[in-house]
Amino acid sequence: MLPALRRARIIELLRRDGAAGLKEMSEALKVSVSTLRRDVDYLCDQGHLERTHGGAVLKAGLRAGIELEREIASELDSGAKAAIGLRAAGLIQPGQTVIIDSGTTTAAAARAARDRGVPFTAMTNDVSIAAILSESTLVQVQVTGGTIRPGTSTLLGADALHSVRRLRADLAFVGAHALSEHEMSDTSIELAELKRDIMAAADRPVLLADSSKVFTRAFCSFGRVDELHLLITDSRVQREQVDTLSANGARVDVVAVGA
Repeated sequence: MLPALRRARIIELLRRDGAAGLKEMSEALKVSVSTLRRDVDYLCDQGHLERTHGGAVLKAGLRAGIELEREIASELDSGAKAAIGLRAAGLIQPGQTVIIDSGTTTAAAARAARDRGVPFTAMTNDVSIAAILSESTLVQVQVTGGTIRPGTSTLLGADALHSVRRLRADLAFVGAHALSEHEMSDTSIELAELKRDIMAAADRPVLLADSSKVFTRAFCSFGRVDELHLLITDSRVQREQVDTLSANGARVDVVAVGA
């Protein structure tokens, strides 16, 4: 098992159980205690976990400003992201224009859209997503300008903002670090500013957010849930959460995933 996958599974296990010992986690993941200890130490050093006597817990307030590395994030809740991405890709009609925000769930939507065999025009601020879409001869791919954010494939800055502000798109697939009862948020002001403009540029902004992000908050808000055309999440979301989001003006589409 690759390190990024192991570390994603550790976080998923702690989300489910709240806390766990090293021996318990090593047995669940079928890796040695020494390997597991190195992974836990790494995640603690990065600010994602807190050490306990003989184990670890998720760090309180994790979502406010700390992001997982893209390699770990892409492995986290991968089944839910694939299901959400597939549902999102099904919204694209031939000939439409679609803005695809950076992120691991939006990347899942890009893969599904590539595989559908539907012609459309895409604009993205993520060079990895551009590479995924460019594998299809039916997708016309455009990339915003900007500066690549360190450690990611995300384009940010004045050029990215200028590119998006000129657009009038049919759809936008937007990612978020967190989703509260009323609003979406992300970990930096630059990210939030660009996401706000992506939403404004599309007739139908669609938020793609797996259930682990529901009713959490990050550093900077970029819009209210009633500004969305649709929120697509997965079936591990709580019924009460869906009811609250709906009452606050969100139209929620829940896609089925395994337990």
